[in-house]
Order: sequence, then structure tokens, then C-alpha cells
Amino acid sequence: MWVLAAAAPLLLLASLVQLRAQDQGLLLDLAGRPVDAAGALQAQWHRLVRDCSALQRPAAGSTAWAEAQQVLAAHSPPASHGARPLQLLQTASGDWLLAEVVWDGAGAQPVNAPLDPAIVPLHRVGGVLQVQTTGVWSGDTGPWTAPVFIRRWLQRQLPAMPADLALCLDPQWPAFAG
Repeated sequence: MWVLAAAAPLLLLASLVQLRAQDQGLLLDLAGRPVDAAGALQAQWHRLVRDCSALQRPAAGSTAWAEAQQVLAAHSPPASHGARPLQLLQTASGDWLLAEVVWDGAGAQPVNAPLDPAIVPLHRVGGVLQVQTTGVWSGDTGPWTAPVFIRRWLQRQLPAMPADLALCLDPQWPAFAG
């Protein structure tokens, strides 16, 4: 009888926790709710072991910030005119930038903006900074842990982009921050 009493909580737990294959990955299914436990662990691990010392974080108002904002605003007019970077990461050479950006419409709050918030890679080609359209991320990552999902997606979409740009991205927009 004591064996059944000891086993009952384990059996209950086993019935509530299952692995679920989804989007070429595995999630924990906790009583019907998908959880990206591996992604959460990976996000913490990346914060501990990554080396971001070769990157720069240009400040708002800097030359790099103004140039990126101008390129972002001109990318998809008229909706992109209200480009407002939240943060920039840049390689030491300035050839690659990664921007987290929201778009303000005329008097609109970012929630009602003409474009969704985005992570936008930019690359300098022939001296001209250009949006790398194939690497632009905008949207929900649920149920996946957003920073890990976005980093992995950027690396897959733009293999030529320096890996530390994606690994050192710590998104600020709530939907991207995980």
C-alpha cells in the first residue's frame, strides 16, 4: 500500500508532463501548455558564456545610430518613416549592425504603429548600409523562448553575419525579450 502512495504523485506528474515535437524542436507539454524549457536554459547559458567585447553599442544620437535610423526609415516607405531604434549592436568595423526597432506612425503608439516591431540586420556593402531583408524578424515566437528563437533564426537566415551579433542581442521589446 505504501508503494502506491509513494508512486501516485509520480504517476500524476508523468501524466501532466510530456514531450511535444513542434517546429523541428521539442517542447515540454505541461498539462496542455507548451513550455520551451530547453530555450530558457539556453538563454541563461548564452548570457554566461558569450563574449560581446568585440561589439559596440552605439548610443542614441551617435553617427551610427543616425545612419541606421535613416536607412531603416527609407526601407519601406511610407510605413517605415517612423523608425525608432530601441538598440543597436555593431561590429568594430561597422560593416554589420543589428537593430531592434519599433515604428511610430503619425501620433500612433508603437502598439498601433504601421509596422510591427522588428529585429533588423544591416550590412555595409560598397560603403552603403543596407537592410538585409532575408534576416528581418518581426512577429511572435510563441511558445518558443524569444531571444533564443530569434538568434537561431538570424544565424540560419544570414550565415555571413558575425555570430556574436546574434548571440549578444538582448531584445528589449516585451514580445522579443522572452
